[in-house]
Amino acid sequence: MRELTTLSNETHARRLSAFLATEAIEAGFDEENGVWIIWVHNEDDRVKAEQILGEFQSDPDHERYEAAERKVKHVFREAERLQKQVNKQQGRLRKRWGGSWWHCYPATYIMIGLCVLVSLVCTDWKNVKMGAFGPQLCNDEDSKLLANLGVQTPVKFQLDGVDVLGYPRIPEFPQQNLNVRVVVSSLAAKAIATAGALGITMRSGEVWRPITPIFIHYGLLHILFNMMWLRGMGMGIEFVRGTSRFVGLCLILAATSNIAQLFWSGPYFGGMSGVVFGLIGYVWMKGKTQPNLGIGLPQQTVVYCFLWLLLCMTGALGPVANAAHLVGFVVGILIGSRQAIWKKILFTT
Repeated sequence: MRELTTLSNETHARRLSAFLATEAIEAGFDEENGVWIIWVHNEDDRVKAEQILGEFQSDPDHERYEAAERKVKHVFREAERLQKQVNKQQGRLRKRWGGSWWHCYPATYIMIGLCVLVSLVCTDWKNVKMGAFGPQLCNDEDSKLLANLGVQTPVKFQLDGVDVLGYPRIPEFPQQNLNVRVVVSSLAAKAIATAGALGITMRSGEVWRPITPIFIHYGLLHILFNMMWLRGMGMGIEFVRGTSRFVGLCLILAATSNIAQLFWSGPYFGGMSGVVFGLIGYVWMKGKTQPNLGIGLPQQTVVYCFLWLLLCMTGALGPVANAAHLVGFVVGILIGSRQAIWKKILFTT
């Protein structure tokens, strides 16, 4: 590092140093006894720096020197902002790798906690009945919380001259005399009824209802099975993809699977399984299309999930939200493979 010159004016010293920097000459300045010393770091730049110094001394207030000073200030501010972002991101990464659940996968555990809390609060523990797979939960018909978590807003109608709260009827799918015309008309009627029910819900301002049935579980085995899979899938996805992406994914899966189940069977259902099947489909596709992310499923796990999906459809396990399972699974597959699908579309076009 060699001394280039000394200046008595700090502003001029800053301008000259800034202009040298814009000319790719590494320079700096220090104050000593009221005099500003300009330094050139590289001896190979000294000749060019002296030429610039000669031009600068003839007109230190020229616009190009002021512009250089503004430019360097902007660069320094931007560099400082980027460094702060890097430091902040490094802090987040240290916390995530530190192993605390709150920093690694908070949304997963919060969702599990909410499901458990709803089951505890919305169960009439004095009148718990045993079902085929353990105690029946969320059986408190007077629970306001349970009533507000359902997919559909209840409406008033008259029954034998008495005002009661209930749900608009979703037509059932016919089981006999099926042909194309009957199937199409039945699906159209169900779609119209579902749209009407959702319209009532949205107009009432209860926009959370297409999401919140995921927190309702009607049996002990039901909630244990779903929470086991939610923890297994959710922790991996949230840790790798981040909390905001994971929450967004769960919201999409919840809304689509719940609306599908409302369309197929009406409002009397609940459970996290639509989201769980969606997460399984998402992880499966990410492992196939983006293995560099580090998430995926063994083939035998995928086979097991298909078999479980088919077993639920047989009715052997009792009333099951099969539409939510199937739609959640398909939506999860589509979201997990969307980048690969999009690249293929761009390539073919």
